[in-house]
Amino acid sequence: MKKLVMPNEIILGEVERLLSQGTMVTINTKGCSMLPFIVGERDSVVLKSYGEPRIGDIALAHLDNGVYVLHRIINISDDGFVTLMGDGNIRGTENCHISRLCGKAVTVVRKGKRCNPDSGSWRLMYIVWRKLLPVRRYLLAIYRRLLIKII
Repeated sequence: MKKLVMPNEIILGEVERLLSQGTMVTINTKGCSMLPFIVGERDSVVLKSYGEPRIGDIALAHLDNGVYVLHRIINISDDGFVTLMGDGNIRGTENCHISRLCGKAVTVVRKGKRCNPDSGSWRLMYIVWRKLLPVRRYLLAIYRRLLIKII
């Protein structure tokens, strides 16, 4: 079977439209910005339209510069702006208004198994991972070397 690759702006624009109509959408992930929780080109996520955002949610956001990101909410300000950061990032964040949140990841599909990112164990792992930010660079380097050997 031939694989068709389309630009993110086209695919995710359609995903945004479907989510706004209340349809749940499954997308394959790309990149390593959400390591170790989501592995690009292996895992997929099931998205639903956004309700009330919470810190720790994995959100699909359409940034003001037209780029879409699937990153975690790390802060919500009183003026309605959210700060997002990939779990695999050691610095660098994105900001957007809550109205630019397209969808929330409700399921991560990894090797056929379905995981709930809102479950207590995932939230606890994220809290620990967040506190490890000062040493995350080294942990990610080890993880990437091990991951290459596993895949």
